Amino acid sequence: MTPLWLAVLVLLLATLLCLVPPLLRRPPPAAAREADTGLRDFYRAQREQVQRDLREGALSADAAARADEELQRDLLQDLAQRDGGAPHATGHRVGVAAACLLSLALPLAAALLYGHLGNPRAAATLAQADTAEPHAGDDGDSMALAVNALAQRLRAAPDDADGWYTLARSYETLGRYTDAAAAYRQVLRLVPDQPQVLADLADALLSANQGAPDAGSIAAVAQALAAQPDQPKALALAGMMALRRGDAAEALGYWQRLQAILPPESEAARQIESNIAQARAMAQANGGNGNAQRQASGPTPPPAGPAPTPQTALPGPTPGPVAATAAPSAAPGHLSGHASIAPALQAQVRPTDTVFILARPVSGSRMPLAVLKLQVSDLPRAFTLDDRNAMSPQATLSSAGRVQVEIRVSRSGAATAQPGDLSGTLGEVNVPGAGLELVADTVVH
Repeated sequence: MTPLWLAVLVLLLATLLCLVPPLLRRPPPAAAREADTGLRDFYRAQREQVQRDLREGALSADAAARADEELQRDLLQDLAQRDGGAPHATGHRVGVAAACLLSLALPLAAALLYGHLGNPRAAATLAQADTAEPHAGDDGDSMALAVNALAQRLRAAPDDADGWYTLARSYETLGRYTDAAAAYRQVLRLVPDQPQVLADLADALLSANQGAPDAGSIAAVAQALAAQPDQPKALALAGMMALRRGDAAEALGYWQRLQAILPPESEAARQIESNIAQARAMAQANGGNGNAQRQASGPTPPPAGPAPTPQTALPGPTPGPVAATAAPSAAPGHLSGHASIAPALQAQVRPTDTVFILARPVSGSRMPLAVLKLQVSDLPRAFTLDDRNAMSPQATLSSAGRVQVEIRVSRSGAATAQPGDLSGTLGEVNVPGAGLELVADTVVH
């Protein structure tokens, strides 16, 4: 704001310098003397005319004397008025008063007009806009701007459960898991005890804690299973937490229950089958301790020390937070194919790096219609995107005709592209579609 006010001050001073000095200026003495000389010359010419008329007989001697006397009297009166100084002094005082009035009134009027029509924060807002403008073209930053706009709207209208749910899913896509957990808690404040939202909250808390269960995630999974014993994501997370603390039998029980309710040909079913095989191998290595089919009321806190991390498939959210979650079914719009990393770039990634597979509309909004989150260790693998992977119930894959499918490998875990990430894109893909070959073969600069 300092440069702005300096510019205003300079303009005001320049304006006053143009207006005030002429008002303070006195008439120069030389000009007054020239005026007196001209006045005398005028009356001298009048007297010479009277003398010519007398010589030519046009005037009598008495008339000429009276005319000469009258001219002298008029001359004396005019000179007295000029030399008296009162008009000059009065005019000077008026000029000084006008100058003082302008000096006060002009800045005051400018301040009042700016306060009425201007915006004192406009310069700061413009500076922020200029800072953000170079990045507005980036897809990730465009998404972040849209998410921030949604968050701003929800602060003004905090009783929109669907809005909070959409915001939470968007935060997860951006890798802002702590913010996502806070948004899920807002949903639960408005619609308590929703199994799907509780499972989503647990997933966000686990992601924020690098996959390590804490009291909040354990409680959220337990509440979800208490409200709906066959909640798919809660079963998947419960099995993952059980295997992480070394209880392969309990993990096997959760995952077998989940396998029974998943469509046999779905991507989630294939991943759970892989997890079950891993849990069985771990149980056999541990001597088969425990009952593989026992029912658990909820996971228990993990012991201290490292535990293995399984590859867990997490079914996507239902279209909204209010409806109860049912067993997943085939979505009307879907994309399927095979995802991998180019062999030449394998050395640039780590097994724990995050992989995003997403579909965006070809035209219009750049917000993803469906997002699948994996790890590099999961690749290469088959993938499926459908409405269960939607970020918003108002924008689903089945509502799109043509989409752009992208794979992004992120070292930071954030959805926004960063230098050094890997990416690959399939241009315009029809929905539904199958047999897609998606390869991360480009380094982001």
